[in-house]
Amino acid sequence: MDMNYEIEQIHLSRIHFDIIHRMGSLLFMFCATTEKIEESSENIQWYKEGDSRRDNKDRMKESGRMLNGYRDNLEELMIIGISKAVEDLIFEYDDTFDVKVNFWNNLKRFEFYHEMTIIRNLNNCIKHSKGILKRGEKGNDYLIDEIGFTEGEKVKNLHIDIVDYLLKSFLFQMDVYWKSQKKDNPYLKYKNDSKKLKKILIPDFINDKKPRE
Repeated sequence: MDMNYEIEQIHLSRIHFDIIHRMGSLLFMFCATTEKIEESSENIQWYKEGDSRRDNKDRMKESGRMLNGYRDNLEELMIIGISKAVEDLIFEYDDTFDVKVNFWNNLKRFEFYHEMTIIRNLNNCIKHSKGILKRGEKGNDYLIDEIGFTEGEKVKNLHIDIVDYLLKSFLFQMDVYWKSQKKDNPYLKYKNDSKKLKKILIPDFINDKKPRE
């Protein structure tokens, strides 16, 4: 067998694993952190007997502000992470096969490219405009004019469906991976089955709790 072919297949296998690893890590992080935030919200001692009404009110306001801040920051971090995952895939093709890929020019034919342009532009908004949709930045103009987001809106207030975008990013990357080899993307058959996609990214055994001794 051709040694070069074998080496290429090893590299491709690594890229395939990296896609699953990156997106699985993001999904696990988002779900686990969200669960912890909600658990904290339920367990906060909003009212403490013996404290003044003012102290209780201040504590409630501060606790609510902190929890909302955690949720907002988590959402922005996930947008950055999803965007970076696409950038990492592009880098891998460049670094491994010396294939120059431009996201904006070369990847339009792949499934869920549209959703990834939204994520990439939201990421740029977070990085360059402090997460505020201000005109003057090309990406912000696109989000306002083409997607319909409100000018002056904060990314954290858009409350996009992070899990949906994360799963579509996984499918997009796999589309690039398989179709660049002139093969069908086997994961696309699950594009309407989020439960199955989540199981691919986070196997059941990860969620199995080890019994306490």
